[in-house]
Amino acid sequence: MGKVTGMRRAVLAMLLAFGLLLMPIWGVVSADTTDSTTYGSGNYGVCDYGSCTITLSSAATTNIDITPSGTSKCSVQSNAVSVTTDSATGYSLTMTTSGTNTSMTYLSNNLTASSGTAASPTALATNTWGWRVDGLSGFGAGPTSSLASGAVPSVTFAGVPASNGTPSQLALTSAAANPAVVTTVWYGACASPTAAAGTYTATVTYTAVTN
Repeated sequence: MGKVTGMRRAVLAMLLAFGLLLMPIWGVVSADTTDSTTYGSGNYGVCDYGSCTITLSSAATTNIDITPSGTSKCSVQSNAVSVTTDSATGYSLTMTTSGTNTSMTYLSNNLTASSGTAASPTALATNTWGWRVDGLSGFGAGPTSSLASGAVPSVTFAGVPASNGTPSQLALTSAAANPAVVTTVWYGACASPTAAAGTYTATVTYTAVTN
């Protein structure tokens, strides 16, 4: 998925499938990865022969459980994204949805993406979902913690951009990441008691590129 190979450049993409079931609500995140490696490219002063590669991994599943029980409720869970590279110039980690639809969908029903952005995140509204990384851009330090069918979180969230939009930057480094560097991405969703019961899904693509 989304594989690019070039001079001192390797891209790896990961699919993240979210599920949301209302009354009760639960979510499942699954991941598939593809990797690309360029051997013999790059400057020997930057990294050794064949070592300007990059590896991206994530937890196989993330569960998001929501039970509205008479009033709107919200849940928050994390997904750990791990990047490893010997490139001395570091890497960029970004995220989009895999398609142009940014909603979590179930049949004709939607939980729309948060209206917030990384630079200007917002509180989660009812029947929306979003992401955040503590300490990144306008999100603030947090700390964010897991939440199960609770009140609207005090921390703010952004919507995952569509694949044909500008990717959201999750991390940008200027040094090698070996051992692996982990970015914790928090996902939150809020649902009303009138939302249709079912499994709502969306797909997120992570992309890591050596600088």
